[in-house]
Amino acid sequence: MMRKYGRLAAAFCLCIIFLAGCGEAKVPDIVSAPSVAIGKEGEVTVWQVGLFDKADYVLSELQAMAAQEAGQFNSASGKADAVTVDKVEALGDGSGKVVVAYRFDGWESAAAFLEEELYFGTASQAAQEGRTAGMALEGVKDGAPYSEGQLEQAADSKVVITGIKANIYCPGKVTHVSPGALVNADGSIDTSGVEGPVCILYR
Repeated sequence: MMRKYGRLAAAFCLCIIFLAGCGEAKVPDIVSAPSVAIGKEGEVTVWQVGLFDKADYVLSELQAMAAQEAGQFNSASGKADAVTVDKVEALGDGSGKVVVAYRFDGWESAAAFLEEELYFGTASQAAQEGRTAGMALEGVKDGAPYSEGQLEQAADSKVVITGIKANIYCPGKVTHVSPGALVNADGSIDTSGVEGPVCILYR
């Protein structure tokens, strides 16, 4: 487990995946894989999923630990609701996995808490801030190249840029993604096979 994901490592071996709503995709009612959901205003929900199958593991202790982490982060950030613990529950599929769901007030808080690259905003603003420098995308439908210049001109589109390797759900229709990113059947974008940051363009 990487250090940045080690917040709850003392309780169980944790891996993380981000599920958010890309291409009008819907996050499943039961999240059984590590996951985040990015809302229309940039709010983020993250599901952390990991094994919790030892006899001496206590779910209430994990919940208390997660709440403590959230409280410490909020205190340090000066915002009472930067992150909240939505739920901590065991999956009922016999896998021995537990899901810890966090809700963030925005992508900035999520990026800081997770210590990962994560950005949500307009394509033009991202370009102005230099976030899309060197990025080239390809069409979801046809794989056609989409240059950095075209990305800068996509005034009506928004982007999610992240270094997180996971399934990403965005609050709109995904039109272009970084090469190597895959579109899942549910509309989410799988970034696990891409080295470096992934850019997702949607409307």
